[in-house]
Amino acid sequence: MSFTTIHAGLAQTSTLFMIALGVWAIFLRIRSRPLDGSWYGALAVGEILMVAQFALGWILYSQGLGDNLPRAFVHILYGAVAVITLPAAYAYLSKLEDENVKSILFAIVCFFMMEVVIRARDVALG
Repeated sequence: MSFTTIHAGLAQTSTLFMIALGVWAIFLRIRSRPLDGSWYGALAVGEILMVAQFALGWILYSQGLGDNLPRAFVHILYGAVAVITLPAAYAYLSKLEDENVKSILFAIVCFFMMEVVIRARDVALG
């Protein structure tokens, strides 16, 4: 199994994982429950997925495989956004006291992350 295949598989996993996190946050909001430790633990796993994806992308790029990307800079930019967004959102949203608003905003962030990964894949495919 090549690094390119693993990188593509991690992109698919990250997309599905962010959808699941977003739906979970909405489900907790509908039930009027706050985001709990399990949800935040899953968010940390999502960040680990993004960091692994980014690191593997840099390995591939350093091996010269980025030369085949039509717009390599945009692909790398999407990767950087994917790594930075979740910690930034957590730092900002953890200060909110209204749990209902926090749940909805975290769901939006998760769906944004889903879209970032999809766009990065689309840029890579040309």
